[in-house]
Amino acid sequence: MTPTIIAKGIKASESLREYITERLSTVLTHTQSSIPNITIRLTDLNGSRGGIDKRCLIHLKLPGISPIVVTGLAADITSAIDMAAQRISKAANRVLSKTKSVSHVTMPLYIKKSFLGV
Repeated sequence: MTPTIIAKGIKASESLREYITERLSTVLTHTQSSIPNITIRLTDLNGSRGGIDKRCLIHLKLPGISPIVVTGLAADITSAIDMAAQRISKAANRVLSKTKSVSHVTMPLYIKKSFLGV
């Protein structure tokens, strides 16, 4: 799993990129093999004004399932990454457990003979 990291208003250093990759591989250990595409967007919402303005948005695409998008908002970027990573882990596990619990047994098809023209 190689995430695509997009930073706006935040310097995405090599150490921050490694932290993101390590954090995501830690929380997504069970689903890591089935993730073809994951995008992380890092944004500083207020710029130099400060406050709780660092946002980490994670967009996870699993095959056959609609995309999962979560956001973490905090005063510093590592806290926002941690929050978003925990949320994506919970969301991915919830979605995957629902798909595994759906029965794939086909229902019998009842068709009247008159419909078949017999």
